[in-house]
Amino acid sequence: MTDKLPIKTFDVSRCDIMVTPYDIRRDLHIYIDYVRHREIKRMYRSNDLPKAHSKRLLKLMGHEEEIEYIGQSWGPTWLDYVDRLALELGWVKYDTKGVYVGYTSQTPSFPDNFIEFLEDNYKAYLAKSPLEQEQTLLETLIHRGTQKRSEQGYDLNEFYSESILGRLHGFTTWGAATGVMPSLRFSKIRRFLLDLLARCEPGVWCSTASLIAYLKKHHPYFLIPKNPGKNRWNKKVSRYGNFYEGKSLYSYNRDPIPDDAPDGFERVEGRYVERFLEGIPLILGYVDVAYAKKYHGGYPERNRLRAFRVHPHFVHLMRGELASPKVTVQPNFEIHVEAEFYPLHVLHQLLPFAKVLTTDRVITLRLDRQTTAASLAEDDNLNPIATLQRLVDRPLPQNVRIELEEWMGHADVFTLYSGFALWEGQKQPEMEAFTVEEISPNLRIVHSSEALFSQLEQARLAPLLIRHKKDALTLLPAAAKTIFPKQGKQRAPKRKAKKRITLRRETYTTLHLPSTEVLDRFSALLVSQRCLFTSDKHSLTITYAQRYEDQVKAAIKTLRKDYTIRIEDVKA
Repeated sequence: MTDKLPIKTFDVSRCDIMVTPYDIRRDLHIYIDYVRHREIKRMYRSNDLPKAHSKRLLKLMGHEEEIEYIGQSWGPTWLDYVDRLALELGWVKYDTKGVYVGYTSQTPSFPDNFIEFLEDNYKAYLAKSPLEQEQTLLETLIHRGTQKRSEQGYDLNEFYSESILGRLHGFTTWGAATGVMPSLRFSKIRRFLLDLLARCEPGVWCSTASLIAYLKKHHPYFLIPKNPGKNRWNKKVSRYGNFYEGKSLYSYNRDPIPDDAPDGFERVEGRYVERFLEGIPLILGYVDVAYAKKYHGGYPERNRLRAFRVHPHFVHLMRGELASPKVTVQPNFEIHVEAEFYPLHVLHQLLPFAKVLTTDRVITLRLDRQTTAASLAEDDNLNPIATLQRLVDRPLPQNVRIELEEWMGHADVFTLYSGFALWEGQKQPEMEAFTVEEISPNLRIVHSSEALFSQLEQARLAPLLIRHKKDALTLLPAAAKTIFPKQGKQRAPKRKAKKRITLRRETYTTLHLPSTEVLDRFSALLVSQRCLFTSDKHSLTITYAQRYEDQVKAAIKTLRKDYTIRIEDVKA
């Protein structure tokens, strides 16, 4: 096992704590599910998403508070970040270079720039395991901006590009292409720092200054080589010659940080570490960070990101020990999905049959009859029972299986052909030119029914033309030879004597508890009340029959001595 990193802990009681408010994996799925079913033309000048589509996407993602920032000039929004990342993952395709319209154009334009959904690439991603999906997402961000001489330039790195979630400003890009910057390999640097973070104690607030001190002592050249060499103009490059600092945010002094400064490592590499922490690790939810509430130092900010806390699922990811999502199907038709990261692979299989209720630590869905019927109508190869049984590690509740079988039995597709007719009878030579679809030797769909009727009469046949009403089908005459219902009295079948049976019904209630502590306490109280119940520690639920309602109320009354309790009904 890898040794723990020897860095100090930090008290964050006087800091502002930043926990990422977004789930990039979930929002990427919502974005793709939206654009794949629409023809979206990007804006002519800015190449941004159109405002109407941006508003709808933000509402679908649950980020209505960001709608007011659409079209503002001070920087990209979270939706812009998701949009660009989907492009880098290869799930969509659109023009990013543009064309210069006219001789005086100084900025590119993007005429007829439509978003193209690359279905094969997205399906290939969904087919990967949860570990492989997360590794793909992480690798995409690790390599961002590392393409030499690319359209992104040398400034798409933590020194210059501010994090979409962070508070720290970057260095000025003045002289970035002529100094040490083009020689730095940021993908290697990022991977090195991620490996270090995986050695931190999960759930513990660690000192950023202590991490920087560790790097200075043991890895002083992890970022910038000791001897950077020469640039492409054969001019010697200084280690810190690209980095300028000043007393105010927008008027940096034009004096670079000296290579021999005693605190040069803290002023350059230290600043990079702070900005790295609020970049990839924070955006992907690997860490939480803590900022000093007030800052009075120089710029770019230094020693403002005071501490960070690594999440256990990040450590599991880096060790290749990511647990598979746990799926539980409840008798009340709820599906609970517990995963370390947003379980896109599992949800992609469940959404054709269920609707999402909550997206907390445990994602809760509910099987839905209409959703299932619509999905089966589109693809009759879908099998909700087989899909659920493949995802869970125990047999499905019997009532759920029976109900799903009934839903599947009512999902046959009936197609109504408007302007066509159904022919019943033996094949005639006149029918070849009118046949659209042959159902059986004696049944076929035909067009131009009146013209066909005239030709059959001219051939001295006796066709019967039946016109149906808009709101009901017309019964055929009693003398007609047909497989369909006819007019006239129908002899009622002899009624069989009915056998009397009794169906006993019992209603169960499921309570969702907020934590394991409350679950254990409440379970003990129910035992003392001699209440029969079942509990599930994975989904934090307790299920009991309605006849034990009095005992449950007594247990809740006792629990109110230590908790303020409010009971809410789960909406279907």
